[in-house]
Amino acid sequence: MDQQKIEKLQNLIKKNNLDGWLFYDFRGSNDLALSVLEIPAKAHLTRRFFYFVPAEGEPQKVAMAIELHNLAHLPGKMHPYSSYESLNKIIGEILKGVKKVAMEYSPMNAIPYLSKLDAGTYEFLKGFGVDIVSSGDLLTEFTAVWTKEQYDDNIPVAHALTDIVDLCWKFIKEKIETVGETTEYEVQKLIMDEIEKRGFETDHEVIVGVNGNGANPHYSPTPEVWEKIKKDDFVLIDLWAKPKKDNGVWADITWTGYVGTEVPERYIKIFEIVKDAREAALNLVTERFAKGEIVRGWEVDAACRKVIEDAGYGEFFVHRTGHSITTTLHGTGPHNDNFETKDMRIILPGTSFSIEPGIYLKGDFGVRSEIDVYIHPDGKVEQTGGPRQFEVVAILHPSNLKLTTVPASF
Repeated sequence: MDQQKIEKLQNLIKKNNLDGWLFYDFRGSNDLALSVLEIPAKAHLTRRFFYFVPAEGEPQKVAMAIELHNLAHLPGKMHPYSSYESLNKIIGEILKGVKKVAMEYSPMNAIPYLSKLDAGTYEFLKGFGVDIVSSGDLLTEFTAVWTKEQYDDNIPVAHALTDIVDLCWKFIKEKIETVGETTEYEVQKLIMDEIEKRGFETDHEVIVGVNGNGANPHYSPTPEVWEKIKKDDFVLIDLWAKPKKDNGVWADITWTGYVGTEVPERYIKIFEIVKDAREAALNLVTERFAKGEIVRGWEVDAACRKVIEDAGYGEFFVHRTGHSITTTLHGTGPHNDNFETKDMRIILPGTSFSIEPGIYLKGDFGVRSEIDVYIHPDGKVEQTGGPRQFEVVAILHPSNLKLTTVPASF
C-alpha cells in the first residue's frame, strides 16, 4: 500500500465524518482488513495487530515485536508491543482525543459479512472512550468499485456464460433425441469443461438441478449423487466464472428450461412471477440512478420480494434477492437483502451485483432467474452479458431454443 492509497482512505474517512479507520486482526480473522491493507491471506499471522489511519496525519502501526514484518509494507510509524500492558498503553496513546472510528463491525451482527470485530476487542476499545461505527460504506468504495480493466475483462466472461447455457440446452436436446436421457452430472461436466476451455475459472462445481433438485437453491450434482434428465423434466442451471487473474471479477447467471416442445402452464406461471420480480428490482435501480437518487441494498430486495409475496408465493422465496460481485463471488459491497439481513449500505456507481429471485416448491421444481447488473461511473445501469430470460426454454422445440429476450444493455 502506497501513500496515494492512504490519501484515498483519508478522503473517505473525512467524507464520512470520522476521526479514523482502525483495522484489527488476529490470526487472519479479518479478511476484509487483510484485503484493504494488501496483507496476503497466507501471511503468518499469530498475534494481534492494529493499523490506524487518521483522517489527517501519519498512520500508526501496532504489532507484536516478533511479527513487525507483517506491517512493514504499510506507511506510518511502527509501535512494537510485547506484553498486554504495553499494548494497552500504546492503544490508549494512539486513540487519545479520537471520538469516532470505523471498524469491520456490524451493529447487532446485522450484516455478518462485515462482522469481523469480536465482542471482547470491541469492549477493550470502547474502554478508551471511542465510538465504533461500521466501515461498510468505506469498504464499498475502497474494495467493491470496479476498475475499467475489471469491467472490460468481465464482459467477455458474462457473454460466454450465456453461450454455455445455450450449449447445455443443445446438449440435452441431442441426448434426449438419441439415447432418451442424460444426467445432471454430464451437463455440469460440460459447463466446467467449457469454462476451462475458454480460459476462465470458477471456484466450485456449478449447479444443474432437475425437478425437485432445482428447488434446493444450492444443490450441486457430484460423480456419486446425481439424477437423470429425461423428457418432461424441468431443469435449472446456475453457473459462474471469472478471468484467470487476481483482480478478475465474477459473472453469475441462472436459466431454466423444460425438456419438451411446449412448456406446461404450471411452469410458465411460476416463471412469470419470478421474471416480474426480477424486472421490478432492475427497474427500481434504473429509475433511482436516472433521477440521481440513492438506493440501498435492502430496497432492491423489498421491491423484488413484494412481487412474489403479492402473488402468494412469499414463503417459497427463501433467500436474499442478490449479492455484491467483486473479486469474490459474494463480494464486499452491498447485498440486495431485506430478508436474511437488512443491508442498509448504499449501492454506488462502479459496483456490480446480482438480481436472482426464486420460487422453490420443495420436491417438485424450482425457478430462479439471475442477471448481473453493473452501475457505470456516470450512473448508467447495465445488465451485463447476454440477453436475460423472458420465458422458459422449450428445450425440444424444433428450433431448439424458443426464447423471448431483450438486449443485455438496459
